[in-house]
Amino acid sequence: MRHTALLFLFIGVSLNLFGQNQSLKEQALDEFKKEHYSEAIVLLEQAAKDTPKDAEIFYYLGWFNHYRAYDSRPLSGYNFSYSEQIFKYLDKALELRPDYGDAKYFYGAECSGNAFIAMQNYDEEKLKYFYKLANDKGAYPAWLKEFGRNFLNNCDTNAILFTGGNADFDVCIYLQLHENVRTDITLLPIGNIDRPWYVKFLKNGLADAIKKVDLSLTDQQIMDIHPFKWDTTMISINVSSKDKKQFGLSDNYLFQWQVEPDLFSERMHSKIESEKAKKRTYLSPQRAILLQIVEDNFSRRPIYFSNFCSPTLYGGLNVYFQNCGLVSRLTPILTKDTEFAFNYKKIEELLQEQNLINFKTLKNSDIPRISGIIESGYSNAIQIK
Repeated sequence: MRHTALLFLFIGVSLNLFGQNQSLKEQALDEFKKEHYSEAIVLLEQAAKDTPKDAEIFYYLGWFNHYRAYDSRPLSGYNFSYSEQIFKYLDKALELRPDYGDAKYFYGAECSGNAFIAMQNYDEEKLKYFYKLANDKGAYPAWLKEFGRNFLNNCDTNAILFTGGNADFDVCIYLQLHENVRTDITLLPIGNIDRPWYVKFLKNGLADAIKKVDLSLTDQQIMDIHPFKWDTTMISINVSSKDKKQFGLSDNYLFQWQVEPDLFSERMHSKIESEKAKKRTYLSPQRAILLQIVEDNFSRRPIYFSNFCSPTLYGGLNVYFQNCGLVSRLTPILTKDTEFAFNYKKIEELLQEQNLINFKTLKNSDIPRISGIIESGYSNAIQIK
């Protein structure tokens, strides 16, 4: 017993000494990993006073405050002054380290957060302002804008393009708003389509800046989006005459999508008395709106998905994808082991030398949080070719 007590005492003392040896920055990172965001920020603020020339501390202050505002639960008392403080932290990081790529990334991400607020208010001027600000601060270097052009040009005319997030959406909407690149395409960050205001925004569009999407839902239905009771169901969707011809389909052919539930609960239920009770399953708001957009637009506009999305957000549609290089087109047929699995013509066009002129500049203006994603996208296209 005495040996055991001494062992526990030794462990306690060792852990205490370890905590004392950690820098404030290291302690802040540990708190952030535990999702103690406020505690992490307090530690970083003290660290910034102690070592005011450490660019990484100001980078983390910008990142952690951004995360607390947009990626955690709603931040009580949030207003633009909070965002201005994030910009100040990131400006300081860039002042100390002008080549700090990830600080530029989060500057762009903070601009994007404000741009989405501008969308909520249908404020085209502020929407354009924040994407220009991101570009001016270096969030979209030449290689990333080149990627954005290639990404958009990988799609057919009048497409709907579901993007993954900041890495592919932000630079593309900047190109549309400020360089008039492929404004025929409607960009939709797939993770945002569970937000009622954004779905309504997509339905309405924004003057000439954002091309709207057809949606047969009323505004009331959109604002009432919630998890819907759902079991695995086969949904039949109309196919355009152009696609029927391209894929050799009959005149009465319908695209069959097996839509599975993606939310689950422990609640037991049965719809009718004779049915054995089972756990309740639901269609998430994100998947419900994905289904609605595809159902309302598939026969009218080509639909594409970024190859940088999380596959969990595809809703099982990826078995119908035709890989075009950086994006995949939604087809009306199962494509695996068929001639339609890859569009080699589009992949060859993507990899033309004139489309990769700025790619070599990546090393000089690296943004580590996204450059690896971009490199892998091109690499995968090369392997397919």
